[in-house]
Parts: sequence; structure tokens; C-alpha cells
Amino acid sequence: MSRTIGILGGMGPLATLDLFEKIIRNTDVTKDQDHLPIIIYNNTKIPPRTEAYFEGEERLLPELERSAQLLERAGADFIIMPCNTSHIWIKIIKASVNIPIYSMIENTANYVQKQDSLINSQILLVATTATVNSQIYQRALQSSNNKIIIPDPDEQIIISSMIEHLKAGLTYNNPDLNSFKNILNKYKEIGVFVILGACTEIPILFPLLDKSLVMIDPNLLLAEMAVKIAKGRT
Repeated sequence: MSRTIGILGGMGPLATLDLFEKIIRNTDVTKDQDHLPIIIYNNTKIPPRTEAYFEGEERLLPELERSAQLLERAGADFIIMPCNTSHIWIKIIKASVNIPIYSMIENTANYVQKQDSLINSQILLVATTATVNSQIYQRALQSSNNKIIIPDPDEQIIISSMIEHLKAGLTYNNPDLNSFKNILNKYKEIGVFVILGACTEIPILFPLLDKSLVMIDPNLLLAEMAVKIAKGRT
């Protein structure tokens, strides 16, 4: 019998939709009834994570804890969160429920360290300012042979603006897309060919980027992990 996946979503809705679709597309089925049971709480009232990181968590943490508890009461067997930045507080959220919460960060780091093609690679970390500053990915990957490249402050401003526009629903027409492509070209010229889309909105843009780049999608990796857990394969 399959376990029920709980998705603590709404951070933002497009990233939640992206994860849901990737779970569906990565589940082997022949009919509707073969799909996995999934409970999604698309809580759009969760305060901005980057703002909370820099200005105070007082409003954020109760909402994250309440959301996890709601999923537990609704019947989820485990929880995943399609938001990299929210993982800054994953230990606190885990302590608020009695079911497992699996880490997108740890799962992505495990994937990177197992890929022979990524050994000794330079990886550009594309994320929110809070995710970059909290060093959750830098710590998770510190035992690997990879060098994590952090965008400079001006580049980070462009990336942060692009993320906000993605949250507003602007993808193909994102006003920061060309500037972002210029950033990637600059790093490609100095030998950085791997990008880690460490904000769950970033991989939505992957189809629009240079196909010669190696693009790591934590949302896809999280979907694949959730399917295995739900089917009892890990």
C-alpha cells in the first residue's frame, strides 16, 4: 500500500504546481488508480522567507508549523516542502509534527555527490539571498569535491528580482531573464557550466536556458525521492 505524500506548498504556488507535476510524471502507472495519494496545502499566507530570515521569524514559524500539523492531521505519512529557503527552519518544523519531513537540501547534496560527472565541478548557486546567506547548501556540500560559486552582490540583485517576477507568474516574459542569461554566459566563459537551481522557481526557467549547461533541479530530485518513499523503495 502506498504512503500518502504531504506537500507543504504555497512558497510559491508555481513551485508547488511544478513539484506536483513532477511527482505525477515520475510515477509509473497504467491507470488513474496507480498514482500516489498526495495531500497539498497550498498555503499562500506563509510570510516571505527571505524577509523573515533578515527581519525576524515571529510570524513565519507559527505558520510553517501550523501548515505541517494540518497535513499530518489530514493523513499525510510524510511531508516535503518545495521551497529551498524554508529549509533554514526544517529542524523546528520537524519538531512540530510526528511524521517525517524529508529535506530537499540533503537530497540534492546526496545526488550531487553521487554523480561522477560532477566530481570537481564548479557549481553556481542560484538562490534567494536568504538561502545563499544561510549557507544551507554550502554546508550540505562541504564534504564534496565541488566548488560552490556565489554570485556577486549585483548579480544577486538581478537573481532576486527575477525570482520575485517568477512568483508573480512571469516566465517567458520575465524582465530579468536576459540579464540572468548574461550572468550565466559570464560564468560559462570562466569554466562554470553547472548551475544549481536552489530556489524552486528557478527550474521553471530551465527550458529557456543554454542547453550546454548542466542544470540541477532540486524540485525534480525531491519528486523522484518522494515517489520512492511513497512506494516503500527507500
